[in-house]
Amino acid sequence: MRNPLKLFAVLFLVVIVSAGCMAPDDATTAEKPALLFEGLPDSRFVGTWKSDTGNSTYNLKEDGSYHIKSKVTNRGQTFDTESDGEWRAKEDRLLFKDPQGNVVPYLFKLDGRKLTLTMTGSMKGETVLLLQ
Repeated sequence: MRNPLKLFAVLFLVVIVSAGCMAPDDATTAEKPALLFEGLPDSRFVGTWKSDTGNSTYNLKEDGSYHIKSKVTNRGQTFDTESDGEWRAKEDRLLFKDPQGNVVPYLFKLDGRKLTLTMTGSMKGETVLLLQ
């Protein structure tokens, strides 16, 4: 019959040795590189766009600035929000940058006066905008 104390000691040593071979914590918590804000304002997107739900209005200006008004519902309460920043088009993406420098990329599909924005990354979501 095996000695449980010896088995525990061997397992403990295996865990300690294995942990010593792992990369340091700072290597696993390195900051994610910032998304580049690149591209140019594109005249196809300039104008006032309203969401098909009526909750948001995007004013994309020729100079590459934007103003967005939205109604956001959280826990049964609706809040009016407004934000300003810059926008750019690059290939199949529209990029929005807020005053803090955060860049949010969207895939876009432009069909006449209908613009569909799809969030990229882990947060999938779609916004349909209609040119006013």
